[in-house]
This record gives sequence, structure tokens and C-alpha cells, in this order.
Amino acid sequence: MNFFIHRIFHASFAILAVSSITEYTFADQSDTDSPKSIPIELSSKNIVGPLISEALENNPGLRAFDLRYQAARESITSARALPNPKVQLTHFVESIQTRTGPQRQAIQLQQPLPWHGSRARRQEAAQAQAESLWHAYASQQFILLDSIAEKTLEVAYLDKSINQLESNTQLLAQLETIAEERIRSGGNLNDHLRLQIETQRFADQIERLKTRRKTISAELDALLGRKSISQIPEIEWAAPAKVSADLNQLYASSTERNPQIAILRSLLSNQEARERLAEFASKPEVTLGLNYMRTGDAINRALEGSGKDPWALMVGISLPVWGKANRSIQLAASLQSDALFAQIEDKELHLRADVHRWIAKLEDSQSRIERYENKLIPLALQSREITKSNYRTNRTSISDVIDSERIVIELETQYWRAAADAWIARWKLATLSGGLWLN
Repeated sequence: MNFFIHRIFHASFAILAVSSITEYTFADQSDTDSPKSIPIELSSKNIVGPLISEALENNPGLRAFDLRYQAARESITSARALPNPKVQLTHFVESIQTRTGPQRQAIQLQQPLPWHGSRARRQEAAQAQAESLWHAYASQQFILLDSIAEKTLEVAYLDKSINQLESNTQLLAQLETIAEERIRSGGNLNDHLRLQIETQRFADQIERLKTRRKTISAELDALLGRKSISQIPEIEWAAPAKVSADLNQLYASSTERNPQIAILRSLLSNQEARERLAEFASKPEVTLGLNYMRTGDAINRALEGSGKDPWALMVGISLPVWGKANRSIQLAASLQSDALFAQIEDKELHLRADVHRWIAKLEDSQSRIERYENKLIPLALQSREITKSNYRTNRTSISDVIDSERIVIELETQYWRAAADAWIARWKLATLSGGLWLN
């Protein structure tokens, strides 16, 4: 029995040696280094930056994309490996009698050898697939960045709105003191009631805005990867300085650096490698094998070759005779490549439209900021002061005062809405262009 095991060991070693030589001979050396990281250069920009740094570190969804990429990287090595060898052991329940003795066990070892070059194409496809997952990881970073910027700026806008309403509530409280003095001197009670109604209306708006702020803060906590709900502190911020957006620069950057375009280009590289791999469908594959059979002693032990274990080398070859099926594999791979070309073209057109749209929104927001800041709000504040002064001297009604307050609140709210929209547009353009920040 030990002799039998010894012979099996040598036979197995011979097949594996052939496999190793073939692996070395046929393997095409490919660069399997991980692709360069798309830099996130926006983590220091204004109020959003610190939150972005926290999210990139802690967001579990982002970590999932990274792990998928790491898994795909590991598949590159297996893609170029030879198929596993197969061993088959047969034990004859009833021994087959031969001239040299009864055959008791048989062992067969086989090693498939794909056509030269096919494994290199598989490796190229796996590498392109891994690269596409890397760009998907980068794309998720930009999507996360975009969501954080939008929600953070929404919280910042709500803070400004709440502060404005609270400030105007205090102004109405001052007028309420004047109305109470007039009531004591026989004045109209209606003015006091109108002020109380308006004050309560402001209080209601403040509570609704605070509730909305809590909701967005909770969503922001989830994006930041925080395990518990925390209260985002009040954000101090200002309207952005006016900038000019270069359409050509932004469009060129979006087509070159946008990670969603990079995903499609990597998938195209993957499909082109699969298209080249499909050409091997009509090529035969070789299988090397070794057959060994354990034989007992012959009835006449004096017979030459009695008990000798026969063995043989085997070479097999697949026959790709189904030409139509093989051609359809190649045609399908070619059509998939054409589909990705069209998808890339479609994505570039949509990126161009998105860049146009957000530049238009940025320019509109900047114009509104300038209009509110230099014209509308100063005029409204001046009108409010005149109306309040006239009310104190009993030359106007409380309705005029309330209307002037509403106009100021509306214009100031619209100013901060425009400021938030301008910041959001700048972040949108940065993510569309793959990290190009407008200075």
C-alpha cells in the first residue's frame, strides 16, 4: 500500500509540475497595482468641509464600496490562474482480471490548459472590473459629499430663518408695549390683538422650522456615520463671494474627471477584454492527464510483468464544432461594447446639460444676492423704520407696521435662500466636475 501511495505522489507531482511550467510560460505579465485614488480636495471648503472629513472616515455605505473594490482586486489573481486539476480514484468492487493480474484501483489526474492568451484576457477583464468598482467608490464619495453639502446648507439656511423670526418677534414685543399703553389711555384694543396674533404666528413658524431642522440634522447624522442622533450646532456662515464659472473648463473637467464617466470607461475596457476573450470560444482547449492503475499479482506469479502497475500519459483536446454558437458569443460581446459606447455618449450629454443648469442656477442666485443686498432689503428696512416711527406718533395703523415687518422677513429669507442656493450650486458644479472648485 505504501508503494501505491508513493507512486500516486510521483504521478501527482508530475502533473502539477507540468501545470506550473505552463502557468509560467503562458502567463502574461500585467500591472495589477491599484488605480490612483481620485483626490477629494474639497474637505477644507467653508462650513461643509469638516463634516465631509468625518463622513469619509465613518460612513458605512462608503466603506461597503471600498470593500467591494478590495474583493474585486482579489479576483484579479484568480482570473489568470489555471483551472484546478482534477483527480479521480476508482476502486473495482470486482477486480478485472488481466494477463498480468487483477486490477484493483485506478487513479486519474487531469489538468486543463486553456488556449494561450485566454487567461491574460480574463485577467484584463477582471482588472477593468476592479477599476470600475474603484471609480464607483469615488463616485459614492462625491454623492456623499453632495448630500452632506445640500443638507448642511439647508440647516444653515434654517438657522438664519429662525434667527430672523425670533428677532422680528422681539421687535413686535416692543410695539406691543406701545399698544398696551394706548389701551390704558382709551385706545383701540384691536391693535394689541393684531400684534399678539402676529407674534403667535411667528412662534408657530419658528417651531415648524425647528422641527424641520431636527429632521434634516438626523439625516445628516446618518450620512456622517454617527451611531446616535446628535444636535448639529448652529452654523455661522455668510453668502459666497461672486464667482465666474467657465463653462468650457467645467465641461472638460466633467468629461475627464467625473467618476460616473470613469465607471463607464472602465466597464468598456472590461467589455473590450471580454470581446477579445470571446474570440477564444472557437479555439480548442488542451487537457493533460495521467492514468495509473494498481494491479495485483497474476495467478502465475512467474509470468513476466506479474503485478506490475501500468500507467499512461493522456492528452485531450476540446472540439469547438458549434460554429454558430461560438460566433454568437463574439457578436454578443461586440454589441455590449457598442452599448457602452452609446451609454458614455449619453452620459456626457447629460453632464453637459447638468453643468449648464447649475451654472445658470449659480448666476441666478448671485444676481438675487446682489439685488437683495444692495437694493431691496435696504429699502424695506428704511420703510419699516418709517412705518414704526409713524405708528409711535399715531400717524399709521398697526396693519401697516405688520405688513412692513412681513416684507422685511420675506426679503431677508429670500436673501438667505439665494445665498444657500449659490453655495449648493457651487458644490454641485464641484461634484459634477470631479472636484474642480470655483474660486
